[in-house]
Amino acid sequence: MNFNFLDLLLLVPLAYGAYTGFRRGVLVEIIAVIAFVVSLILGFKLLNEAIAFVSPYVGETVGRKFLPYIGFSSIFVLVIFTINRFGWLLRRSLRYTIFGSFDSMAGAVVGLFTYAFGISVFLWLLQALGMGFPNREQMTGSYVYPVIRPFAPKVLDKVSDAIPKRDRLIEKVEELRKE
Repeated sequence: MNFNFLDLLLLVPLAYGAYTGFRRGVLVEIIAVIAFVVSLILGFKLLNEAIAFVSPYVGETVGRKFLPYIGFSSIFVLVIFTINRFGWLLRRSLRYTIFGSFDSMAGAVVGLFTYAFGISVFLWLLQALGMGFPNREQMTGSYVYPVIRPFAPKVLDKVSDAIPKRDRLIEKVEELRKE
Protein backbone atom coordinates (compact mmCIF):
# COMPACT_ATOMS: atom_id res chain seq x y z
CA MET A 1 0.00 0.00 0.00
CA ASN A 2 1.73 3.15 -1.24
CA PHE A 3 0.32 6.53 -0.39
CA ASN A 4 0.93 9.34 -2.84
CA PHE A 5 1.42 13.04 -2.11
CA LEU A 6 -2.31 13.75 -2.39
CA ASP A 7 -3.03 11.16 0.31
CA LEU A 8 -0.50 12.82 2.59
CA LEU A 9 -1.94 16.24 1.78
CA LEU A 10 -5.40 15.01 2.81
CA LEU A 11 -4.40 12.88 5.81
CA VAL A 12 -2.45 15.62 7.63
CA PRO A 13 -5.46 17.95 8.11
CA LEU A 14 -7.70 14.97 8.91
CA ALA A 15 -5.30 13.86 11.64
CA TYR A 16 -5.12 17.43 12.93
CA GLY A 17 -8.93 17.61 13.01
CA ALA A 18 -9.13 14.38 15.00
CA TYR A 19 -6.42 15.63 17.38
CA THR A 20 -8.07 19.00 18.00
CA GLY A 21 -11.44 17.30 18.42
CA PHE A 22 -9.92 14.89 20.95
CA ARG A 23 -8.31 17.78 22.82
CA ARG A 24 -11.45 19.89 22.84
CA GLY A 25 -14.01 17.13 23.35
CA VAL A 26 -17.40 16.71 21.76
CA LEU A 27 -19.07 19.09 24.19
CA VAL A 28 -16.80 21.98 23.21
CA GLU A 29 -17.09 21.04 19.51
CA ILE A 30 -20.89 21.19 19.70
CA ILE A 31 -20.83 24.40 21.73
CA ALA A 32 -18.47 25.94 19.15
CA VAL A 33 -20.98 25.24 16.37
CA ILE A 34 -23.79 26.65 18.51
CA ALA A 35 -21.64 29.69 19.30
CA PHE A 36 -21.04 30.29 15.61
CA VAL A 37 -24.75 30.18 14.76
CA VAL A 38 -25.78 32.30 17.76
CA SER A 39 -23.06 34.87 17.06
CA LEU A 40 -24.22 35.21 13.45
CA ILE A 41 -27.82 35.74 14.56
CA LEU A 42 -26.93 38.19 17.34
CA GLY A 43 -24.42 39.95 15.09
CA PHE A 44 -27.16 40.85 12.65
CA LYS A 45 -29.82 41.49 15.32
CA LEU A 46 -27.64 43.84 17.39
CA LEU A 47 -25.85 45.53 14.49
CA ASN A 48 -27.91 48.75 14.66
CA GLU A 49 -27.36 49.08 18.42
CA ALA A 50 -23.62 48.55 18.01
CA ILE A 51 -23.44 51.17 15.27
CA ALA A 52 -25.41 53.65 17.40
CA PHE A 53 -23.10 52.98 20.35
CA VAL A 54 -19.83 53.41 18.43
CA SER A 55 -20.80 56.11 15.90
CA PRO A 56 -20.26 59.14 18.22
CA TYR A 57 -16.62 58.11 18.65
CA VAL A 58 -15.66 57.83 14.96
CA GLY A 59 -15.77 60.20 12.02
CA GLU A 60 -18.70 60.28 9.61
CA THR A 61 -16.81 58.89 6.59
CA VAL A 62 -15.24 56.10 8.61
CA GLY A 63 -18.58 55.39 10.22
CA ARG A 64 -20.42 55.05 6.95
CA LYS A 65 -17.82 52.77 5.37
CA PHE A 66 -16.52 50.61 8.18
CA LEU A 67 -18.94 50.80 11.11
CA PRO A 68 -21.23 47.97 9.98
CA TYR A 69 -18.20 45.68 9.65
CA ILE A 70 -16.70 46.79 12.93
CA GLY A 71 -20.03 46.49 14.76
CA PHE A 72 -20.81 43.04 13.39
CA SER A 73 -17.27 41.77 13.96
CA SER A 74 -17.14 43.00 17.54
CA ILE A 75 -20.49 41.40 18.42
CA PHE A 76 -19.54 38.21 16.57
CA VAL A 77 -16.20 37.84 18.36
CA LEU A 78 -17.62 38.76 21.78
CA VAL A 79 -20.46 36.23 21.54
CA ILE A 80 -18.21 33.44 20.25
CA PHE A 81 -15.65 34.14 22.97
CA THR A 82 -18.28 34.15 25.73
CA ILE A 83 -20.07 30.98 24.63
CA ASN A 84 -16.81 29.11 23.97
CA ARG A 85 -15.54 30.15 27.41
CA PHE A 86 -18.65 28.61 28.92
CA GLY A 87 -17.99 25.44 26.90
CA TRP A 88 -14.42 25.20 28.19
CA LEU A 89 -15.65 25.58 31.77
CA LEU A 90 -18.09 22.72 31.22
CA ARG A 91 -15.33 20.67 29.59
CA ARG A 92 -13.02 21.22 32.54
CA SER A 93 -15.63 19.96 34.99
CA LEU A 94 -16.56 17.05 32.72
CA ARG A 95 -12.97 15.92 32.22
CA TYR A 96 -12.73 14.46 35.71
CA THR A 97 -15.88 12.37 35.45
CA ILE A 98 -16.52 9.05 33.75
CA PHE A 99 -17.77 10.96 30.70
CA GLY A 100 -14.41 12.68 30.22
CA SER A 101 -12.85 9.95 28.10
CA PHE A 102 -16.07 9.47 26.11
CA ASP A 103 -16.15 13.23 25.52
CA SER A 104 -12.59 13.13 24.17
CA MET A 105 -13.17 10.14 21.88
CA ALA A 106 -16.44 11.52 20.55
CA GLY A 107 -14.70 14.87 20.08
CA ALA A 108 -12.06 13.18 17.93
CA VAL A 109 -14.79 11.70 15.74
CA VAL A 110 -16.58 15.05 15.44
CA GLY A 111 -13.29 16.83 14.72
CA LEU A 112 -12.42 14.29 12.03
CA PHE A 113 -15.91 14.63 10.53
CA THR A 114 -15.69 18.44 10.55
CA TYR A 115 -12.31 18.51 8.83
CA ALA A 116 -13.37 15.82 6.32
CA PHE A 117 -16.43 17.88 5.47
CA GLY A 118 -14.37 21.06 5.07
CA ILE A 119 -11.77 19.36 2.88
CA SER A 120 -14.52 17.79 0.78
CA VAL A 121 -16.18 21.19 0.25
CA PHE A 122 -12.80 22.65 -0.74
CA LEU A 123 -12.13 19.82 -3.23
CA TRP A 124 -15.68 20.16 -4.56
CA LEU A 125 -15.09 23.88 -5.10
CA LEU A 126 -11.76 23.25 -6.85
CA GLN A 127 -13.43 20.80 -9.19
CA ALA A 128 -16.36 23.15 -9.87
CA LEU A 129 -13.96 25.98 -10.71
CA GLY A 130 -11.92 23.70 -12.97
CA MET A 131 -8.67 24.41 -11.14
CA GLY A 132 -7.02 21.18 -12.29
CA PHE A 133 -5.97 20.15 -8.79
CA PRO A 134 -5.64 17.35 -8.05
CA ASN A 135 -4.67 16.06 -11.46
CA ARG A 136 -5.94 12.76 -12.83
CA GLU A 137 -2.73 10.88 -12.02
CA GLN A 138 -2.88 11.93 -8.37
CA MET A 139 -6.56 11.03 -8.13
CA THR A 140 -6.17 7.55 -9.60
CA GLY A 141 -3.27 6.65 -7.31
CA SER A 142 -4.94 8.00 -4.17
CA TYR A 143 -6.58 5.94 -1.46
CA VAL A 144 -8.01 8.87 0.52
CA TYR A 145 -9.32 11.13 -2.27
CA PRO A 146 -12.14 8.80 -3.44
CA VAL A 147 -13.44 8.67 0.14
CA ILE A 148 -13.11 12.38 0.99
CA ARG A 149 -14.15 14.03 -2.30
CA PRO A 150 -17.81 12.85 -2.35
CA PHE A 151 -18.22 13.23 1.44
CA ALA A 152 -19.72 16.77 1.57
CA PRO A 153 -22.07 16.30 -1.40
CA LYS A 154 -23.38 13.06 0.14
CA VAL A 155 -23.87 14.65 3.56
CA LEU A 156 -25.63 17.67 2.07
CA ASP A 157 -27.80 15.38 -0.03
CA LYS A 158 -28.83 13.37 3.06
CA VAL A 159 -29.47 16.54 5.08
CA SER A 160 -31.57 18.08 2.32
CA ASP A 161 -33.63 14.87 2.16
CA ALA A 162 -34.18 14.99 5.92
CA ILE A 163 -35.31 18.61 5.90
CA PRO A 164 -38.86 18.81 4.57
CA LYS A 165 -39.76 21.28 1.86
CA ARG A 166 -41.83 24.28 2.86
CA ASP A 167 -45.15 22.76 1.78
CA ARG A 168 -44.39 19.46 3.54
CA LEU A 169 -43.16 21.03 6.79
CA ILE A 170 -46.58 21.13 8.44
CA GLU A 171 -47.33 17.56 7.36
CA LYS A 172 -43.96 16.39 8.73
CA VAL A 173 -44.60 18.07 12.10
CA GLU A 174 -48.03 16.44 12.27
CA GLU A 175 -46.51 13.01 11.50
CA LEU A 176 -43.91 13.43 14.24
CA ARG A 177 -46.56 14.53 16.74
CA LYS A 178 -48.69 11.45 16.07
CA GLU A 179 -45.80 9.03 16.66
